[in-house]
Amino acid sequence: MTKEDVSEPVEGDVVLGCRSRLSSHHRPVIHQVASAPMPSDCEFSFFDPSEPKCREVLLDPRTTIPELFAILRQWVPQVQKNICVIGNEILKRGCGVNDRDGLTDMSLLHYCCKAGAPGIGDAETAASFARQLLALGADPNLRSRWTNMRALHYAAYFDVPQLIQVVLQASQPGEVDATCSDFDFGTALHIAASNLCISAVKCLLELGANPAFRVSDYTVSSNIFDYSLSTM
Repeated sequence: MTKEDVSEPVEGDVVLGCRSRLSSHHRPVIHQVASAPMPSDCEFSFFDPSEPKCREVLLDPRTTIPELFAILRQWVPQVQKNICVIGNEILKRGCGVNDRDGLTDMSLLHYCCKAGAPGIGDAETAASFARQLLALGADPNLRSRWTNMRALHYAAYFDVPQLIQVVLQASQPGEVDATCSDFDFGTALHIAASNLCISAVKCLLELGANPAFRVSDYTVSSNIFDYSLSTM
């Protein structure tokens, strides 16, 4: 496996304004940055889809794709456990399955791989939505330009083995050892081990990750990696 090229802007990418409407078959675009919409008399600082007034905002067709991406950026259980509901509202408004959030450069699949994080999201819900996205043509190899992470790397970082399995099922053989320049060209296994994500480490090894993969510039202590393997 060679070091991957850091992602460069794709020729033809378009930045869309807040009121744009597109078909599901357009060239992938980057959506402009917006703030999360909140009811005017809301008493809390985060978006809660189960709260009636927030639900009304979520289902309002005037709520834009960039605003919905802003909701997904909120790292609270109320949002992350509703990845399927919020994600489908984004798709309903014409967002392409490989479109990206202008602030994070993340696709819906990237967000999905975060949304299964233990203690924050729901892994089974996130995995179900990931399968839906992949069936619609989501690219499992798409990288965020800011972190250069693929969906697999996000799933490993956030310790979500269910998402690791779903993503790798849609990937080519050998992609389990795809490297990430933002982690000194370590693989998903390096990322999981360095964060002591034991469930992700086990899953990656079972799915063929190479435990002997070495990167000379990798800065995470090998003792951490050894510890993760020894606890299985």
